[in-house]
Amino acid sequence: MNYDNLTNEQKEEISNKINNDVQSVGGVNFYLALIESLRETKPNALLNKTAKFHYPKGTIDWSKSIYKETLTALFNAMKKEERDGDMLDGLKPRDYKSTMNMMKVLKPIIITINPKDEECEGFSFPILDTSEAKKTKVSLAFKILFFYNIEFAKKALNFKDV
Repeated sequence: MNYDNLTNEQKEEISNKINNDVQSVGGVNFYLALIESLRETKPNALLNKTAKFHYPKGTIDWSKSIYKETLTALFNAMKKEERDGDMLDGLKPRDYKSTMNMMKVLKPIIITINPKDEECEGFSFPILDTSEAKKTKVSLAFKILFFYNIEFAKKALNFKDV
């Protein structure tokens, strides 16, 4: 998703969401440090068998371990969703099955960000957004933290409605 191509309403919605998350982890620098820590980690932080990732300012927890095949299917589905608007439309039967299996595995998982600072409450979000029936999407918070370029988050944080 290209931030510059979004409408002002979409930019404002994304900006509000990110700013809420930023405040709950202690500020812009803490939030950006979290994203940078996730980007630097090889292999992907979500592949930790303990379902926990430690970054300098806190921890990230999720309910069960995620395997490489599932994560690869998720990233492929996200790319398709970004390109076509839906992660399931037009898939070949084999790809459809792997995408559906990935969705079944990831649907119940909630990711929780726990800052070390006791005054900050942190935040939680699901990997998959199932708020619309038959329209499962990858949640915006997940995309911003694990998928989009850090510049996307910076632009959203600096958004001012003109």
